Amino acid sequence: MAIVNNINLDAIAREAQAIAADPSRGRRINRADLQWHTDPSGPQMTVSAKYENGEVKVEVDSPTFMGGKGSRPGPLHLCILGLLSCFTATFVTAASARGIHLRSLRATGQCHLDLGRAFGVSDAPIVQNVTFTIEAETDAPAEEVEAARQEAMARCPAIFALANPIPVTSQVRTVSRVG
Repeated sequence: MAIVNNINLDAIAREAQAIAADPSRGRRINRADLQWHTDPSGPQMTVSAKYENGEVKVEVDSPTFMGGKGSRPGPLHLCILGLLSCFTATFVTAASARGIHLRSLRATGQCHLDLGRAFGVSDAPIVQNVTFTIEAETDAPAEEVEAARQEAMARCPAIFALANPIPVTSQVRTVSRVG
């Protein structure tokens, strides 16, 4: 098994071949569930997601200026965490496939916001820009590291979601409690 930088390259190669043979295999659904808490003594919500080998639950609370208590990460914190981890994993995968060995790596993500639209007082885009900075300790030539970065920008699902319009639908179903 070829594992480079904690990336199983054999598993990736097998999955790429399987998707090339049957494109439907590449279609997946990631789902999250949310429970809103009406009790003001705790966080506003708990989100959960099941993944291949388990489930994670995270308490979320809006910042005070958005009506929460700021007692937990806010929804946009979870957004930048997801974006950053997706981009970094894609970069490390690209670097590993190129034979770039990393002694260490740290990454930072920033989401620059203009919240005027969220408050109904502006038409400016809410997300002004997103920036990722990776500090990689490696002996690889700078050109190879840059090629891995460019590949990550082209292949990262999170970058694709940011850069391309994606249909979004929503619905609200009202329910009545009996009793």
